[in-house]
Amino acid sequence: MKKRNDSSSNLSKKVYEQIKRMILHLEIKPGERIPEEKLANFVNGSRTPVREALRKLANEGLVNIYPRRFSEVAYYDEEAVKQIGVVRLSQDLLSCQLAIMHGSNADFALLRQLAEKCEIGAKSGNIYERIAFDSEFHLQIAEIGGNKFLIQNQKKLYLLIHLIQISKYTSVEDSIAQIQNHKDIVEALYNRDFEKIKVVVCKHLQSFYNIDQEIIDMYIK
Repeated sequence: MKKRNDSSSNLSKKVYEQIKRMILHLEIKPGERIPEEKLANFVNGSRTPVREALRKLANEGLVNIYPRRFSEVAYYDEEAVKQIGVVRLSQDLLSCQLAIMHGSNADFALLRQLAEKCEIGAKSGNIYERIAFDSEFHLQIAEIGGNKFLIQNQKKLYLLIHLIQISKYTSVEDSIAQIQNHKDIVEALYNRDFEKIKVVVCKHLQSFYNIDQEIIDMYIK
């Protein structure tokens, strides 16, 4: 019985990774139906691991499930993107605040290396690499801060952010301009300057998520 359960779990993980990769590479776009039958064939015709994978992806916010009908990739309209941006702003700032309290210069040196990798990815025009390094950069700040519940929340949030970023990607130039703020964040972390971080992070996120100025003013005025 255990072997059968392990096999089912492995199949579910396999199809989960496949669907997630397809979503995060826009092979299935936001609002499009997920080809469940095709994915079942991917795991030898079994729908059980497909359903398990879809439930997990739904819990992560990447998939909407309509029972007995179909599943689709989650779509976030402008208002939803704005609300996600507000949550990201608050969690990113808390991550930075905790990183100042608990981080070392060695931690920030590694963070600077990630910022450089992210810039290289942006300049190359490889949007997937750029987004992956961007997520890694911000999640590493949370890791430095050391609050396990914030880390969990950030990991879940950044899956949605990946989907939003890849859907809203415009140009290499805009991407590079956004990434330049990472160096300023690292510098402010080295200096333990949270006031500077608040200004830079607000600048980093406001235009992309169209965050209302009154929200920004709560942090920098």
